Amino acid sequence: MSSRQTQDGQNTPQQHTPLQIRLYVASAVILLVGLIGAAIIYVTVPAEDSAELIYGIANNQQYLLELQRIGGTAEVAMAEFHQWFNSLWHGKPLAYTVAFLSVVLAGACTLAARSRFFEPAHEETNDPD
Repeated sequence: MSSRQTQDGQNTPQQHTPLQIRLYVASAVILLVGLIGAAIIYVTVPAEDSAELIYGIANNQQYLLELQRIGGTAEVAMAEFHQWFNSLWHGKPLAYTVAFLSVVLAGACTLAARSRFFEPAHEETNDPD
């Protein structure tokens, strides 16, 4: 726990501003709701269709060769990136994406609440120490 030293040398617990308290509460709510939502998504998502994985157009070697012939290696890399990014929003990977985003957002709220920006201004003293 943080503490602040008073003029007489004693440590007192640091008081949080109302905005900091709201950010801490928002962080906890975001984390709780995000993880519960991710768990619900993970449990309720149907199993992937194995036929689509085996015979999908993106797995077709002829498609990749034709794409490379037309657009080059960069086009193949962009197509693979696009396929990966789209896969994050379907099925079980969506649950992982929601959990990750909720942890990141909750962490950002916590860091914002802990930053010195929200601390009350300290009074300057003429104490030579």
